[in-house]
Amino acid sequence: MLLTHRSLLRGSAPPGLPRLTRRMLSSGTQKSAADIIRERTSLAAFQELLLNPATKPIDIITELENSTSCDNHFGFKEINRVMPFAFSWDGSTDACMDQLNTSKIPSERLPGFQFHTPMVTVFDYINENVCGHPGLIHGGMTATIAHTTMSLVAVLNARKGARVVSKSLNMDYRKPIYTGNFVKIHAWLYQREKENFETALHIYSLDSEMLVEATSSLAIESL
Repeated sequence: MLLTHRSLLRGSAPPGLPRLTRRMLSSGTQKSAADIIRERTSLAAFQELLLNPATKPIDIITELENSTSCDNHFGFKEINRVMPFAFSWDGSTDACMDQLNTSKIPSERLPGFQFHTPMVTVFDYINENVCGHPGLIHGGMTATIAHTTMSLVAVLNARKGARVVSKSLNMDYRKPIYTGNFVKIHAWLYQREKENFETALHIYSLDSEMLVEATSSLAIESL
């Protein structure tokens, strides 16, 4: 069950929470949309991709609307007060590998550069009201973010108007994700067999610590 921020405050914050998260829990405050956008723009990792010639910003809403049946969970204000910011990577370059810790990725899951857009990177702010335990994101919400991001990279490589259907989703929760913080998400395609896309995803903290690894099989259907 998702806890509202008010009911979240009834619980005690578990040990190990970042100082900022503890302060927000105790005060009941939430960052405004303007503050989230301002903070995101100032992030060094965000600026790095903004200036990288191998990346370009993409409009998540427009791209997901190109698929007639791909849920845009990013648009739910309960999940995001501010729409995440996404970058697509140029399929003609291997530069996106510089953003990944390849030692942790099995070779069969490396980005497939034969795709037009082999990888996307998303900066997302984790709302304070999507907790399972005080100060920690609900695992179901993490899966929702992962599913939507992997669907996005499939949509960018599918025919316009095609339907994206999830066949499987596998989640490996490695570290807790704290609310009231930004995460950096890499999602990529590594294999295609006819109308089936194999996708993978990593969620990182801004300190480049891997928090979640996921894979998904997606079917691309024509209407």
